[in-house]
Order: sequence, then C-alpha cells, then structure tokens
Amino acid sequence: MTDSRDKETDSGPDEEIVEETVEETVEETVEETVEETVPLTAEEILRGERDSFEEKWLRVVAELDNVRKRSRREVLETRRFTQAEILRSLLEVQDNFERALQSAGESSDTGEVEAFREGVELIFQKFRAILKDKGVQPMEVLGVEFDPAFHEAMGQLPREDTEPGLVIEVVQQGFHFGDMVLRPAKVIISS
Repeated sequence: MTDSRDKETDSGPDEEIVEETVEETVEETVEETVEETVPLTAEEILRGERDSFEEKWLRVVAELDNVRKRSRREVLETRRFTQAEILRSLLEVQDNFERALQSAGESSDTGEVEAFREGVELIFQKFRAILKDKGVQPMEVLGVEFDPAFHEAMGQLPREDTEPGLVIEVVQQGFHFGDMVLRPAKVIISS
C-alpha cells in the first residue's frame, strides 16, 4: 500500500499543478477567444447591415430612376394626346375652308368673288402650313387596300377596272399625327 500512496502522493501534486495550468490556459484561451471573436462578430454584423442598406439604397435609386423615366413618358404621351384632340377640332375648320373654296369656284366670275377666293386660299394655305409644322400629315388613300385602322368605309361601289376592297373615292381626307391616326379617312371602296 505504500506504493500506491507514493503513487498518489507523487502524482497528486503534479496532477494538481497540471490541472491548474491546464485550467488557467483554457480560461486564458477562452477569454482571449471571446475577446477576439466578439469584436469580429460585431464587425461582421455591421458589415452585413451596411451591405444590406447599400443594396436597398441601390434598389431605391434604380426605382426612382424608373419612376422619373415613366413620368416623362406619361407627360409626353399626355401632351401628345392633348395636341391630337385640339388638332382634330382644327381639321373641321380646314374642311370648311375647302368647301368655301369649292363653292366660290362655282360662283360667277366677278372680280369680287375672285378677291374673296384669293383671300380664302391664302388663309387655307397658311392653315395647312401650321398643321404641317405641328406634324399633321394627310393620308394618301386612293388606290390602296381598305384598312379599318386608317379608313372608315362610307359605302361600296362596283368598279370593273379595280379589285374589290380598294379605295376608289375619298369622302373626307384622313390625317396622321406622327404615328397616330388623327382622323381616319372616310372612303368609298370597290366591291
């Protein structure tokens, strides 16, 4: 038994010293690790938040840019449709000028009628020039195939020398405003 006591005594203090050293080393390592990892974790968290906010900010900036572009497009389109509505009403004035010129041409040949006709022709030319400057163009429809997007059929007439479905007479001139049909042409088509 003495041997076993000696072993206990011999190994006891050494084991305690080793255990204390290991415990101190583990505590120091844990403390150092905790001290080192806590700031890194907080730093990583802050980086993550920063990246998240930056991504959100970039998305908001892109959305704002899209809203600006869409608003500009909508304003331009609204302006265009407003202009088209005004120009449609002016086309009626043009039609009345044409009728006045036609009826004045059918009147007697006195000097007074000729002066009236010249005055109306000057007004008519100026009016057409204004419409042209604003982008209003007359449609060329005689001899083309009927297209309901550009023409309004007022009737059909049989014509032996033309194919069915072609425009053979224009009742009222149609007009374009850019790529928009301002007023469809009222036409007679062949049957």
